[in-house]
Amino acid sequence: MESIRSFFDAAGAFLDHLSEVNLNALLIALTLHCANLLLRTKAWYTIISAAFPRDKISKRMVLGAYVAGVGINAFAPARGGDVVKIATVRNRVAGSSVPALTSSLLAETVFDFAVATTLMTWAYGTGRLPALPDLPNAPAFEWSFIARHTQGAMMAIAIAFIAGWLLLRWLGHHVRAFWLRIEQGLVILRQPRRYFRYVALYQALGWCCRLGTAYFLLEAFGVRATITNALLVLVVGSISTMLPITPGGAGAQQALLVIVLAGQASSSSLLAYSVGAQVAVTAFNALLGAAALFLLFGSVRFRHIRTEHA
Repeated sequence: MESIRSFFDAAGAFLDHLSEVNLNALLIALTLHCANLLLRTKAWYTIISAAFPRDKISKRMVLGAYVAGVGINAFAPARGGDVVKIATVRNRVAGSSVPALTSSLLAETVFDFAVATTLMTWAYGTGRLPALPDLPNAPAFEWSFIARHTQGAMMAIAIAFIAGWLLLRWLGHHVRAFWLRIEQGLVILRQPRRYFRYVALYQALGWCCRLGTAYFLLEAFGVRATITNALLVLVVGSISTMLPITPGGAGAQQALLVIVLAGQASSSSLLAYSVGAQVAVTAFNALLGAAALFLLFGSVRFRHIRTEHA
């Protein structure tokens, strides 16, 4: 796979440039990243509180569940950490349900989707982000594969969409209670004032922290740090995780970053940055996630989450 080869090439460059990393900028970046996690946790807490207004929900527990999930997502493909978030809260909130908690994570993505779509539209307008027809020539397997097989991919997506729609209709007709639980997790969307004040606002601040994180990571690895470059990094991050085949979009992200940031530093510096930034954030997430799991369950093993209230 070209994307995996790109990742290992970048890893080699990262090791060669390790001594040149600006540790102060890296520390600022990780601090802002931590602030983003806290803000997103606050938003999810509000969504859950709206879904289960009669239950007493611990902010510390939600924080632990969210951070633990982020830590699992650091090395598990297909967003396996979301299972940890749901399982943790389900075990600790008696009136909760898996369908409602699952849809609460969907409610959390509404604002993110709007921001990411806006940023992608802007990024394509800059001409620095390759268009879909150009991706077959880019060493990013996940997206280049789709670009090479556009008709088949669109057909597969259409079939999946229709199958999902039919499944939801069947569930809505035959399993009314299930559908009501799905709606329960989306209750916050029917409370616009509360949503914008305690969810969207916190997520907007979180995006500002993400922008700051990207900016100082560029600075840390010797790549020209500008707001434009930092915004492009956020766009690449969003694109590379749309198809979570590898943890954090590893491989595809490195390939796209080198394309998008071309000319902003030497080729070796770009390769070092492309993997170094992801390694730093991934390791930080994994460390925080392990600490959260230990504080919540006294262990970092996933089986303790499943069996705690069995």
